[in-house]
Amino acid sequence: MPKHYLILGDALNVLSKLKTKVDAVIVDPPYNTANKNTKVLKGRKARSSDFGKWDYFTRDEYLNFTAEWIRLTKPILNENGNLLIFSKLEYISDIKRIYEKLGFKHHGTMIWHKTNPAPQIRKNGFLSSCEAILWATNGFDNKKISYTFNFSKQNEMHNFIQTPICMGHERTAHPTQKPKKVLSHLIKIFTNEKDLILDCFAGSGTLAEAADELKRSSINIENDPDYFKIMKERLKKIKGVRNLKLKK
Repeated sequence: MPKHYLILGDALNVLSKLKTKVDAVIVDPPYNTANKNTKVLKGRKARSSDFGKWDYFTRDEYLNFTAEWIRLTKPILNENGNLLIFSKLEYISDIKRIYEKLGFKHHGTMIWHKTNPAPQIRKNGFLSSCEAILWATNGFDNKKISYTFNFSKQNEMHNFIQTPICMGHERTAHPTQKPKKVLSHLIKIFTNEKDLILDCFAGSGTLAEAADELKRSSINIENDPDYFKIMKERLKKIKGVRNLKLKK
């Protein structure tokens, strides 16, 4: 039976204490895109991009934060493990440069296309309908190591994933929640049954739910108590869920 460990705490602090090896790291980290502007239009629901304090950085702060959490995942990730990072398009080169400098090997970039993105109210730019997913492995330039990559049907292996954003019963209060369909697709390709996956920005627990359905285990770290509560409630139907507190 898969096991899922839920940890309430700051990712950098928790990662520095984790001793368990994992087979993959699949994360949707802060994007550094938040702003406090709220758009209110007659007859429509108000829209805000104020995702929370966890998404406010200067550019340098954001890149330093990104470098630090990636650095901390390297000793945790198995030698043949996969690293998958959701990112806004503008940061693809920066993140790739960061993990290559740390010894990860870049393999590719996928695009998630949202078929129902938020509308462009001012009509002075494109709709934000695409996000990137960067794929790297834990580095093996000097020796041959087989990383997990489960190739399916040709028409299912495009570097382009297209789904709606979360809607209906799947939607939680988390503002940047990813669809379970996207996470399930990645889990099938980049992990095997019984593998252990790390999500150090777990949000509302989508990865854990998808992993359980696919017979994988997970470690889920979330810093926000409200989102952690949502995750616990969402996963309470799963038998293998455990709350974990690390020693100080």
